[in-house]
Amino acid sequence: MHKFNPEHLHRLDNEERLELFDPEKTLKQFGLKPGYKVLDIGTGAGFYLPYLSKIVGPEGKVYAIDSQPAAVEYAKNKVEKLCLQNVVVLQSEENKIPLPDKIIDFAYMAFVFHELTNPGEFLSELLRVLKPGALISIIEWKKEDRDKGPPKEEVPSEWELGLALEDVGIKVGRMIELGKYCYGVYAVAPDPELEQKMNNPIKIPPAL
Repeated sequence: MHKFNPEHLHRLDNEERLELFDPEKTLKQFGLKPGYKVLDIGTGAGFYLPYLSKIVGPEGKVYAIDSQPAAVEYAKNKVEKLCLQNVVVLQSEENKIPLPDKIIDFAYMAFVFHELTNPGEFLSELLRVLKPGALISIIEWKKEDRDKGPPKEEVPSEWELGLALEDVGIKVGRMIELGKYCYGVYAVAPDPELEQKMNNPIKIPPAL
């Protein structure tokens, strides 16, 4: 398991990260809309907060959480500097989200899943704060040799990530190719009304 060193937070706030994927385009592709309440999981330096804030607009709300106090402080300073009126940064524990039940429309996790100590426990807690049918967007490093990011041995494959989601009842909709470094997973929180419409979620077979 690879944990990010908070001493390197400034690296997460570098525009070179735009080489990985286009945040605004990708978030819209994943279904983020104005007025949504969003949870930015493991916000780190808050790199994606301006994009999330812009898309949800003044009627929406972005809750940014991180378990690292240094990251929370960094992201709070960024929010204040950029005057992001619809963003709140909160200190969390890894498997405890400081929000009420069923208030989130859209959960976003970029390059964080591989850092989870107990993915199943975290995902169960995530489901608590998601509305039925809420959208889940997860972006992860590809499990292959790269010149950026953690070693391939420390990140989940598309197949492994998909299984972890489905193990707690999250429906995997599709996997999206985001470039040479990362992939995206589009998923949906359980909702009885949606289950009939998603009888055949896409599953990615394990690499041979």
